[in-house]
Amino acid sequence: MNKIPVTVITGFLGAGKTSLLNQLIKNHKDKKFVIIENEFGEENIDSELVTNIGDEDLFELSGGCICCNLNTELFLVLENLIKNNHSFNHLLIETTGIADPGNILASFISDPGIKAKFELDSVICLVDAANAEKDLEEEDILNKQIAISDTLILNKIDISSEDAIESLKSKLNEINPTVNLHLTIQSNIDAQLLDVYAYKPGNIYQFLFAVDRNKSTDNKHDHDIENFCFKSTLAFNQMKLGAWLDAFLQFNSDTIYRVKGILNIAGVDNKIILQSVHTQIQATVGRAWEENEIRESKLVFIGKELNAKVIKKNLIELCD
Repeated sequence: MNKIPVTVITGFLGAGKTSLLNQLIKNHKDKKFVIIENEFGEENIDSELVTNIGDEDLFELSGGCICCNLNTELFLVLENLIKNNHSFNHLLIETTGIADPGNILASFISDPGIKAKFELDSVICLVDAANAEKDLEEEDILNKQIAISDTLILNKIDISSEDAIESLKSKLNEINPTVNLHLTIQSNIDAQLLDVYAYKPGNIYQFLFAVDRNKSTDNKHDHDIENFCFKSTLAFNQMKLGAWLDAFLQFNSDTIYRVKGILNIAGVDNKIILQSVHTQIQATVGRAWEENEIRESKLVFIGKELNAKVIKKNLIELCD
């Protein structure tokens, strides 16, 4: 069985997530979707708004936030889909507006059973152009949703002014400098959103190239989300780096949202592709370093309260 791609749709309350979900179902008739919907409360009324999908392909998770109850109800749904040989080739997860998608992503990159059957495709975050200016100041969870997404959709631009839209675009690019940004009305979009596989090791190279082109990754802005890029031609000691990274992520689990990059490990002929979400780490063997290629490690940290000076000092000490 081929791995099932998983697309997570996130965004703050009222941003247009269910409308996007319906657009994806409508525009991808070649796909056999399974939808997992979550609403914070005992009654999930969003499921009544999902069209063109059979009841047998729609699963409701109610009574709590999906990022908090992930290890129980969601695991059971995923397990039953596989056990029952349910016929589908793409999984869409729509989170509640107050969910931290990082907790969902972490399980898809760390749980062996889930990793064997499912593969993360991307995280799409919808932003309400009419209300985001205020929400960004008051809702830390929205900043986090934006920071760890691969695609941002600035929705409802028809009810926002041009000046407000330009200001928002600037703020979104500060929070997430390498994200793909689209502007929409009623979540209607023609761009390819599925089968982009942002979490494939090969796409980490593209992410790092984007970081190199962007000059704002070491800057701090008034939204508190920071991006720090560490670069070094020194080779890491694998054991020291692994122990430090595990402790670092555990200790800073509330402030480090994502880490991704390419590592030059002493005694290893191949690049090591690293990515983490919160405390969960995934390391993959990449292609071999070419003979004349500069062996340079690049690590990007995304989160809050990043002490770049201390992180850099610690990482240099982990090199042989």
